[in-house]
Amino acid sequence: MFREYDHVEGGTLVYDVRTEHRVHLTREVTIGRQLLGFTNVSDWDKIRSELTRRGHGVGAIHQLPVFKGGL
Repeated sequence: MFREYDHVEGGTLVYDVRTEHRVHLTREVTIGRQLLGFTNVSDWDKIRSELTRRGHGVGAIHQLPVFKGGL
């Protein structure tokens, strides 16, 4: 697992990315990605728009944490 940061207008989306080694491919592949929260938020309306564009529920704004200074 590792963290991935998507810098978007209005702030940064923080994701937890899960990978798994695939022997037949001889490399790590991404098997899952979960939105953990937000950081560096300057405009919640833009964050909301980005969540909608990516197919996330906008309720995440109220349910997920805002990390101070990133992770």
